[in-house]
Amino acid sequence: MKKNTFKLLSGIFIASLIITGCSNDDSSASPNDPDKPTDNIISIKDSYQIDRSKLLTIIPDLKSFHSPEILWTITGINGNNKDSLISKDEKLHFITLNEGNYSLIINVKDGNNTVEKEFSIRVDKEKKPYKYHIAKVFDFLPAYGQFTNEMPKYEEGDTSEIMRKKAEQAIASENPSMISLGGFGGYVTFGFDHTIVNVPGKRDFRILGNAFANSSEPGIIMVAFDKNANGVPDEDEWYEIAGNEHSNSQVIKNYEITFFKPTAELDATTGNIEEYIQWKDNQGNEGWKPKNQFHSQSYYPLWITQESMTYRGTLLPNNAIESNGIWQLKEFEWGYADNYPNTHDESAIDIAWAVDQNGNKVFLPGIDFIKVYTGLNQEAGWLGETSTEVSGAIDLHIKQETIPTRK
Repeated sequence: MKKNTFKLLSGIFIASLIITGCSNDDSSASPNDPDKPTDNIISIKDSYQIDRSKLLTIIPDLKSFHSPEILWTITGINGNNKDSLISKDEKLHFITLNEGNYSLIINVKDGNNTVEKEFSIRVDKEKKPYKYHIAKVFDFLPAYGQFTNEMPKYEEGDTSEIMRKKAEQAIASENPSMISLGGFGGYVTFGFDHTIVNVPGKRDFRILGNAFANSSEPGIIMVAFDKNANGVPDEDEWYEIAGNEHSNSQVIKNYEITFFKPTAELDATTGNIEEYIQWKDNQGNEGWKPKNQFHSQSYYPLWITQESMTYRGTLLPNNAIESNGIWQLKEFEWGYADNYPNTHDESAIDIAWAVDQNGNKVFLPGIDFIKVYTGLNQEAGWLGETSTEVSGAIDLHIKQETIPTRK
């Protein structure tokens, strides 16, 4: 995705605004000759309506233009003049938290020919108040872990869909409980009943977990903008929130680990609990994951019938420190889930921290989906594996919490 090169107007953010166009044929001019005048026109409605925190989509049909240059400009808000360039992209993305009437112009220049069209957008308050918390869980698959099959509770015969629903019941609520993602790569994917707006200078959402001082189990956060408006997260729509460890030379991008289903369950009091679940990764490492003496259930997701499961993502450097039998899990500075207590500013995330798969910053007008996965492959003695826990998520703007972004 190209990074938009426009100035953001305070309180106005860009989502998917689609403009359709048409052209009249003229024998004296050709779209292949931009220096001759044409009868190209931009055919769009005079006015649009959208609720706040919803995306308005308008796409120009520019087939009749040879080499179009596009400018989108806000010219007024609620009757007040406001001449601000907001985009030069072919597609305009319009979304805002603020109700009101917005006056805009699309200007298309093709050689010596310039065509423009004025139109308006009315932004209304939603008829049914938005939920500030998660509305739907799309997918849930924990990795090996001491709380797998317990948070949420697996019951014999449960399928992946039943476990997804149990995860949804746990975290899609004003009063959520908690799910565990297990070891590296275990994940949950969820969404809201609206688009979380990317507000310049402010953090936009918070992932809830159970972190506290010296007990941080950081999870990588992925975000997605529903650019094709199909209501589900597609693989090509994901971007990673680049926390402060993103450029650390110890971070491994495109890490893969495979966990193998145990051939028999171990009794934690009598079996060889140090060699419980076999694993190997794409870095040439392999070994065994132990069974924690405090948790006797299976650590392999029992609704999965495959004999092995492979998980992929960004591997963070280990954060566990042991001294005289006391383990500490140190937090990273910012940008991760289950990393700081839920009331701490650094548990809040700015959409502007998103990067593409090459590590390049991207501009997202807002996000519709969030994926969290455990970012560590680490054992911490009697504490067991480091596993990210999730107990919900909050749209800070709808919740009316204002937290400035990092400078």
